[in-house]
Amino acid sequence: MNPDSPPAPVPEMKNQRLFFALWPSLELSRELYGVAGQILEGDGRRVPPENIHLTLAFLGSVNASFRQCAEQVAASIRTSSFTLTLEQIGCWPKPGIVWVGPRHTPEPLSRLVRELNAGLVACGYVPEERSYAAHLTVARKLRRCNKNLLIDPLMWEVRRFSLVQSHTRAEGARYEIVASWGLNSSEP
Repeated sequence: MNPDSPPAPVPEMKNQRLFFALWPSLELSRELYGVAGQILEGDGRRVPPENIHLTLAFLGSVNASFRQCAEQVAASIRTSSFTLTLEQIGCWPKPGIVWVGPRHTPEPLSRLVRELNAGLVACGYVPEERSYAAHLTVARKLRRCNKNLLIDPLMWEVRRFSLVQSHTRAEGARYEIVASWGLNSSEP
C-alpha cells in the first residue's frame, strides 16, 4: 500500500426510514387491537398489536449522520414521565384511519414533542406546521366512519420514548426499535 495514497472512503450506511415514538406495552397494544376489532365490524384492517405506537416526530429517510444527530438530541431530553389516558376514538374518513388517543394532550407529552422538534431543527429537520395530535392508529382502510364511537379509558404509564426504524415489506410495514431513552420519574 502506498503511504501517500488517500484513505479509502468509509461507506455511508444506507438511508433509514426513522421516527420517534412512544411504544405501548404488548398488553396495552393487544387491548387496542381488541378495541379496533369491536369498531370495525368487518370493515377495514386492524393494525397488528406489535405495530401500534404513538408517533412523536416522523424523520423520514435519513442518513447515518442525521441519525447520530437525532440520537444526541434524544439523549438531551429532560422531560418527566406521565400517564396518558386513552379515552377518545376518532376516524379520518379520507385516509380511512381509526385512531385512539387522549381527549387532552398532557403537558409532559407536549413538552417532549416540542423539545424533540426544537432539537431536531439543528439536525436539518423541518417540523410539521400543523398542531400535534396525539393518537395511535389502530385500523386502516375503513370505508365508512362512525362518528359515535366510545371507549372505556385505558391508562398508559409512559416511561420512555424510542427511535424506530420502519422496514417496508410486501405484507406491510415492520417496525424495529433501534434506541430508547427513559423519561424522568419526577419533575426537575
